[in-house]
Amino acid sequence: MTIQMGILGTGQISSALVTGFCTDDASKQKLHIYLSPRNAQKAAALAQQFPEQVTVCASNQEVLDQAKDWVILALLPRDTQRVIQELHFAPEQNILSLISDHPMHDILRWTGTKAKAIRMVPLPFAAMHIGPIAYCPADAEIRDLFAPLGQLIELPDEQALNTILTLTSLMSPFYLLIHHAAEWGKQNGMTDRAAVDYMTSFFEALSVMARQAPDNATVAELCYDTTKGGLNESAYRYITQQGGYDIWMQALEQVKQRLQK
Repeated sequence: MTIQMGILGTGQISSALVTGFCTDDASKQKLHIYLSPRNAQKAAALAQQFPEQVTVCASNQEVLDQAKDWVILALLPRDTQRVIQELHFAPEQNILSLISDHPMHDILRWTGTKAKAIRMVPLPFAAMHIGPIAYCPADAEIRDLFAPLGQLIELPDEQALNTILTLTSLMSPFYLLIHHAAEWGKQNGMTDRAAVDYMTSFFEALSVMARQAPDNATVAELCYDTTKGGLNESAYRYITQQGGYDIWMQALEQVKQRLQK
């Protein structure tokens, strides 16, 4: 039986999910996805790329009328309440919310649904079937449906999910760290391509090493397991003395406070 899935909002994350589903052989055989017309150009491009699996609807309400199994809410936080309250949800529709700033009890109050209610934090690399996908509460159907798109991480409650959301905010700072390091490389004799290739490969390898560290080791121990008085020690000591790591923690606290409002 084909799973009828609707997505309200066609932004970067929605596009990544659609691409991930439609490029997985098993998923594309059991799913049909109905997209809202909000971002018409992006929705049309997905329908053109995956014509057998994707339909662009004429309205948000048509998405709900067609999505008999799951409705994914991928709306901008500032628009969520207004858009939802303009629509009629069937009480039996399952809701999967990707919206960062609204807890599930708000979503259920606005939709009036009585079926499954899940919050999830997917990321753009779901399109490539890699990376973490955190969600709560645990649900076997969601686990089976999203397993091809990345590493599923079940969380006990929304407090834990908000912690994941906070950590996820480091994605843009991480990209800018790579950018600035590569720019420094260019200023010191590297080509643009070589600098970017080196830094991305370098950080990818570091992440692999961190994940494969022995169970009794911490990531911090990888930092300290460097040559005494060497280049790595010089760099991390300077950054520590300048409060560089404190700034990252302060950024996390600022995001956490936003989510607690």
